[in-house]
Amino acid sequence: MIFSPAAAVVDVHVARAWQEAVREILGPADFLPQAETPLRPWETLLPALCAHYGEAAGLGIGLRIGRAFARQMIPHLAEESIFQAAAFRFLPWPRKMATGLHHLAALTSAWFGLAVQIETLPRAMLWHSQRCPFAPAHPAQAFRCTPWEGYLQEMLYWLSGGRWFAVRPADDFPAALYIPQHPLH
Repeated sequence: MIFSPAAAVVDVHVARAWQEAVREILGPADFLPQAETPLRPWETLLPALCAHYGEAAGLGIGLRIGRAFARQMIPHLAEESIFQAAAFRFLPWPRKMATGLHHLAALTSAWFGLAVQIETLPRAMLWHSQRCPFAPAHPAQAFRCTPWEGYLQEMLYWLSGGRWFAVRPADDFPAALYIPQHPLH
């Protein structure tokens, strides 16, 4: 990855939004360990939550933090030229979702420093992430990446103008999230 001043600015916004999201959900969380990189404070989130609250509750809190992070990032996303363009805003719903997810994946890849790709299936889309950025690269146990699920639920709600999607881990693809093309309502 090539370093650029613009990328450093985005990282600062992302780190600040992440800290606000954690504070919104947990309040002062003294049990969370300090990340090795101050611009990436999310790296040890899931192991710390699961150790402190238990696995089920820790994963549920991770989902809520992912949604809060998305809400914190929406004002920054709304300033992106692709999301402001009339050509994007007036797309018919299915194309708007696909286009928005591809742009969101590109931005998220830059923010978290890992590869995120979108795959289109006949009835759904898959969010393929290189790894879960909220747990160490080689954790002792595999964590379900619930902050990604919450993040995508909230971002899809924003992209779709208020539709809820049942984002869940994909059965056939272990590192992917399944996003149905039709909302719950």
